[in-house]
Amino acid sequence: MPRMFSYYSPVRFYRTMEELEDMTNPENAQYFGHKEPYPLEVNAYHRFLIPQYNNEVNTTELKLFLVGNEEVEIDSRLTIDNNKLFVVTFISFEEIQGHFQIRDSSGTALFYSNCVKFIDSTDYDGRKFIRIATKCTYNRNLFSYSDGEHDWLITNLPAYCLGEFEMDEDITIERAGDLLSSEISGSWYEENVKYRILAQGNNNILTFIAVHSVNQDFYIDGAKMTRKEKPEVTDNTQEVIMKFSYQKDKNGLNIILDEKKIFSDAFKYALGNKEKTKVYVYDNNKAIKTR
Repeated sequence: MPRMFSYYSPVRFYRTMEELEDMTNPENAQYFGHKEPYPLEVNAYHRFLIPQYNNEVNTTELKLFLVGNEEVEIDSRLTIDNNKLFVVTFISFEEIQGHFQIRDSSGTALFYSNCVKFIDSTDYDGRKFIRIATKCTYNRNLFSYSDGEHDWLITNLPAYCLGEFEMDEDITIERAGDLLSSEISGSWYEENVKYRILAQGNNNILTFIAVHSVNQDFYIDGAKMTRKEKPEVTDNTQEVIMKFSYQKDKNGLNIILDEKKIFSDAFKYALGNKEKTKVYVYDNNKAIKTR
């Protein structure tokens, strides 16, 4: 079947399983495609955007399931506008694996996803996968929304901060007077940090971060970043190092993203599930059960 567009997302929702099982599509043929699970952080909010193509629905009564060895309903908020599904927001408190299915009230599956696995990504050094927040400005026609405040793609990327912090600088020096001395007439510097991406030979991951990191609004672990380097990769690449620079406000502070505002439509509406008598409080990108 023809590929109508490139789907730059580590978790992709399609209308049919055939689209996910089509191995002529390079997005399905690599490690984090259909056959191997994409690692999602457990006990954290995730938000994915649905392309405005074949995303029509006839009901607002939709639910999200993870289908693996067993079927589990996932706490979620499915954003629908003008009978079109645009945004999928969810959280899991269990380390489970399977394919997402978005179903209507009759149990009919309307959308299917590639395989995912909820994990605790904490490594032996205490680091966790980095958290990505981005606006899909690479294709405004494919991602068109009525409510810009919540129209973000937010999830984790299988990558760790290496703790390597460095400076890029540019200094202009000029002669001072008639003496053999000089002074700095101008200077510029930028703070950079490096991340190790666990690509494991999967260009889907590298394509995702390459495309989204050139967006105007791109954040890593809540801080606004700009990509500094293009990675050079091969088919056998297991890890890739990429450098990013912090963006500053007028006071010289890092620009910070308030995820609480972005997820305000989700954790109040969907994750405070009255039927299950569970209420969640949003704190540091995680949900804490209050009862």
